[in-house]
Amino acid sequence: MNPVFAREAKERFRSRRTLPFLTAWAVAMGLLTYLLYFTAVEISTSSGLGRLVSTGYVGRFLFQAMVLLLLTAVIFLVPSTAAMSIVGERERQTFQLLQVTQLSAFQLVLGKLLASISYLMILMVVALPMAAVPLLFGGATFGDVVAALGMLVVTAVMLASVSVWVSARARGSRGAVAGALSITFLISYFTFASMGGELLWQNTRDPGFWGKGSVEVVSIWPNPYFGIVDAVVQPYEVRQQPGFSGTPFTPFELLLFRRQEVRIDGGGFVEGIGPGRLIFEEGRQLIELSKPPVYVYTLVIYLGISALALWRATKAVTAPGGKTVRVRRPDSAAS
Repeated sequence: MNPVFAREAKERFRSRRTLPFLTAWAVAMGLLTYLLYFTAVEISTSSGLGRLVSTGYVGRFLFQAMVLLLLTAVIFLVPSTAAMSIVGERERQTFQLLQVTQLSAFQLVLGKLLASISYLMILMVVALPMAAVPLLFGGATFGDVVAALGMLVVTAVMLASVSVWVSARARGSRGAVAGALSITFLISYFTFASMGGELLWQNTRDPGFWGKGSVEVVSIWPNPYFGIVDAVVQPYEVRQQPGFSGTPFTPFELLLFRRQEVRIDGGGFVEGIGPGRLIFEEGRQLIELSKPPVYVYTLVIYLGISALALWRATKAVTAPGGKTVRVRRPDSAAS
């Protein structure tokens, strides 16, 4: 085990605040799950759905809402925690002690990275029982849970890597936290504004483009919300239920489905598909993809950002090497 990770994990989990915080987190997640359940039941009741359809809708609503909330928690918690990883050592004047140990610079950075995301992993484990509730309603499958957790972990690693790099270059804790949160905001939320600008520019250049074939919006590739939604809804399936209400994923599916030349209405149902776009598999109507899924681009971008950030962080924490100076001995013959 990485020594840096082992030391910080022991310090963090032996803290007096750890148990109360985990308890408060579990209680908050339980209350939030009940609130989402009550909201989903009210929506399904007002839509006049049958009992069987309503049960599936409640499960799907619960799962999708919890996935988006957990992703938001990752976006806000990881940068603020990882940003203090290295700059905190400098402020405590212990950074030089780490540099002179037998650990390499990459091992030091890796230990800080693991320590930054370990606490978040514990929070996700605590939330797993609530996340498994939708499985009882039939609104989500085990594959959906795995896909959501996988994207959450990849997003957390990417944000932690960037934050550790910012921490390695920062001179103070305020600058480190501000820098990490700024980059996180650009990746997570500024891409929404970029998406709107890109759609507006395309519509200005070609009025009515929304109804002409597929729509490619490059701005959504690095967005974590579109990435996790696209990973969970794979494979795209036709859903046509009269009176069916929308779910938390519906605003994202509107663009993701249209990107694959598929139109859906505001309730999340397919309105029309071009000829030859359906695949029948095990009684399900699956939509044939005309483009690679968005989550593939998201994974490639996040892995590239993580690798680049860790490399730059390793360079930043490497102990500066001094030049070797040769000392010339006096000539014994001259003496």
